[in-house]
Amino acid sequence: MKLQVPFIVFPLFASAQSLGGGTRFSISHSGRGCPVGSMSVSASMSPDREIMTLSFDKMQAFIGPGYDATSKTQNCGINLTMELPNDSTQYTLVENTYHGYERLEKGITATLLSTLYRSENATASITTQASVEGSSVGQVFTRTVVVPESQYVWSRCGGVRPCGL
Repeated sequence: MKLQVPFIVFPLFASAQSLGGGTRFSISHSGRGCPVGSMSVSASMSPDREIMTLSFDKMQAFIGPGYDATSKTQNCGINLTMELPNDSTQYTLVENTYHGYERLEKGITATLLSTLYRSENATASITTQASVEGSSVGQVFTRTVVVPESQYVWSRCGGVRPCGL
């Protein structure tokens, strides 16, 4: 049985103004689902700078005969650094969309989990979780989780702002 998650979409919300063209970002990654040195993670930002998409081409989990216990979970630590255009701009995660393909037996449930935290304060975090039910035949899935406004974790304003996913 197989679960593949090639895309996770992170809509960002910027206060004061749109993030605009001055926003730049960089990522680094490590984990079983995105080995260091591989080209297994790519990132892009929408033209309006409000949506960031992370794509994972090695994020696959397997269960069943012939697979060891480590095959059933995959992880990928992303270090994201955003350079904000001015001192009145900050960002937070407002929604998380998981998109992928499952080929799980009926009755099997896969759990998808993401946590975003500010590097300067890892206890201030947002966690989203979604489930995918097995269909026996395999199917593409999309699950969107909206973060309640009361759980937003805002970046500091302006400058270079690192965070972890």
